[in-house]
Amino acid sequence: MTSSQKRNHDNFFRTIFADPKNTANLISLAAKNNPNLKELLSLINLETLQEISGAATREGASGSGDLTFKVEIKNSTKNKRRNHSLAENEIDSISKSNRPDQLLVGLILEHKSYRDSKIRNQLLKYYFEVMHQKAGNIPAVAIIVYNGRDKWNPLKIKPHPGYPDFFQKVGLPFRVEFIDLGREPVDFSNLDPLLALAIAAMRMVFDAYGAEKYFKTALRRLLKSKQNFRSIVEEILVYLRGMLPEEEKEMIMDSLEVIQNKGYVSIADADYNRGFSEGKAEGFLDGKAEGFSEGEEKGFSTGFSEGKTEGFSEGEYIKVRKMAKAMLVKEYPISDIAIISGLSEDEILKL
Repeated sequence: MTSSQKRNHDNFFRTIFADPKNTANLISLAAKNNPNLKELLSLINLETLQEISGAATREGASGSGDLTFKVEIKNSTKNKRRNHSLAENEIDSISKSNRPDQLLVGLILEHKSYRDSKIRNQLLKYYFEVMHQKAGNIPAVAIIVYNGRDKWNPLKIKPHPGYPDFFQKVGLPFRVEFIDLGREPVDFSNLDPLLALAIAAMRMVFDAYGAEKYFKTALRRLLKSKQNFRSIVEEILVYLRGMLPEEEKEMIMDSLEVIQNKGYVSIADADYNRGFSEGKAEGFLDGKAEGFSEGEEKGFSTGFSEGKTEGFSEGEYIKVRKMAKAMLVKEYPISDIAIISGLSEDEILKL
């Protein structure tokens, strides 16, 4: 796997799980088969989960770790009031105004798409730079989220290879848990549809044919939901186009058959949306949204055509022709090019 592909994986992971709701759903999902995470959930209030601003790495930005959060301990206000026996000289370093009303703990989410022997050193760095220095030395739990092709469980690797067992007990200053997202049992019928689609996409990268049915199931459920899904589905399709081998990309185009008359964005469609001006894209997407709202072929066709008509201008028509010509070079079906571009098949054949 190239360094560019690793970045694509990580950027996609951050895009999805920077939303505390998705992170909370992921931990809740994994807790069904992980007693340690189940115990963690019994102690914290997931509704208070909040990303630590400026601490996590973003594309084009600096920071430490993939994602870092803070979350409140349940019923901790009452417990803190009982703990006033702490000597003043032990808390002088933290001003009263900076002390939270609730006890907080930190969560570090580190994504991996490959086996990494340096994971312990990375987590140590993230812990000291974020939880120790920026978050006031709060206790933390690091969760390694893995979706690679090979089997891997970093928790089973001895922390100090070659040393006697006595020294293996010298561990990290925080808890570490592991989620194998590629192999985690998932009931896609009950999972939040947006999260289900994201997990299915991350599985498809390493097992396209095995995960295809989950992707289609999640896509069906998402379209039936009332969520605002347009931007995230674009993100998912562009991610898959960048990660899947050429011979498997057609599978994503074929997945459109789960929607009547291909009434949903394809990978090329998502690229198309991103490649045009904001005014054109707005008209195009609004038209599509109008069609989706009724979930009917007639509604989609009307919304699609109206959005295209409103969004096009003379300059944009030239861009549409260029886009259609590029799709011809890539051997997309004429019918798909016509649907996506709004050009007639005769116009396309003359390009």
